[in-house]
Amino acid sequence: MRYRLNNVEIIDPNSEWNRTRKDICIINGIISEAKDSIEVDEVIQADGLSLIPGLCETYASIGDPGYEYREDLESIAQAALSGGVTAVCAIANNHPVTQHKTHVEYLVNNTKGNLVEVWPIGAVTEDLKGYNPTEMMDMAYAGAVAFSDAPHSVENSGVMMRALQYAIPFDGVVISSAYDEGLAGDGQVNEGVVSVNMGMKGIPHLVESLRVYRDLQLLEYTGGKIHFSGISTASGVQQIKEAKAKGLKVTAATYVHHLLLDDTQVENFDTNYKVIPPLRTSEDVNALKNAVQEGVIDIISTQHTPLDTEAKRLEFEYASPGMANIEFAFSLALKATNSIETVIQTMAIAPRKLFNKDIPIISEGKQANMVLVDLNTSYQVSLSSRKSKSANSPYFGQELKGKVVAVFNNGKMAKNG
Repeated sequence: MRYRLNNVEIIDPNSEWNRTRKDICIINGIISEAKDSIEVDEVIQADGLSLIPGLCETYASIGDPGYEYREDLESIAQAALSGGVTAVCAIANNHPVTQHKTHVEYLVNNTKGNLVEVWPIGAVTEDLKGYNPTEMMDMAYAGAVAFSDAPHSVENSGVMMRALQYAIPFDGVVISSAYDEGLAGDGQVNEGVVSVNMGMKGIPHLVESLRVYRDLQLLEYTGGKIHFSGISTASGVQQIKEAKAKGLKVTAATYVHHLLLDDTQVENFDTNYKVIPPLRTSEDVNALKNAVQEGVIDIISTQHTPLDTEAKRLEFEYASPGMANIEFAFSLALKATNSIETVIQTMAIAPRKLFNKDIPIISEGKQANMVLVDLNTSYQVSLSSRKSKSANSPYFGQELKGKVVAVFNNGKMAKNG
């Protein structure tokens, strides 16, 4: 298909067209400057619209195979497109767990060349139980982009050390959830004033800071690369900052809800705000925002965790943690940062750099992997029009700004709405 976008603003720091308005064409998936002699199948009038590189979600529980009633490959793709996401990194907590090369190949082969590709994250240990290491190299060669036992942390220090060592020969990335489950116990919310007022067991900051400390010590000993998938505390930020200053190969993400929400949100016992790690204090939120601005935090993720109704409509103590927010990824990141440049850096460029993937560039002769957005339009988040199979998000009924209009990737185009 051949498309022409008239008078579109290009926002891409890697493009010579950055912050200019141009007429461009997409011919069989390749970008070119528009010329009157080029025949197209569709013309899109893009006055007031902007074109940015396609986003990448680094943490998604896709539910396929095994939990397709929560999400499957088709629904995750539709939800991702609504959020401006063209690549989804799938954690290994499927059934069966993504722990053999055949499991990796299933995800890669069934999404390769699609508008939304799924990049598998292989398990570090068999069945995510923390004991027996998986064949990480086999999975890497099959297409796994990283390795993690998410949503669990690798509790055994010896296993984590060996995982870091095993990944070095093929330049693999080990992802740490930075959450000491033994210390957290049956805690429900952030430890502090809110947990006391709610009468709930608290989850202290130590749960994160101790695990970050351990894994950074292991990294310094072994070498290799580590990525922390969801830093939520000011103490975690400080440790990441110091490790980077040492020259360690460490990157970190925070989840978008930890930039937007603090622990006061759970005071009314709404289980849609129950997440792991828990929502922290306003001081932690400010520290995370500063860390994103300074580049200490490299990546923003939605931590897309679709859950069925039965898992959420329970008393707070028994409800499963998690939000399903990938279809609002662009809008939430824009709200959290108030900077389109920061959204592009943390959700399009840095994730692909981490996983050694090609970074989309909106330029002459490049593959069109990009998102057409309206930065100024607000919209009501409607439960009835959701794309995900799951509805465990606190944003339904709220108004968000920044709408995804269309997505281009792999020679295909989809309009939103």
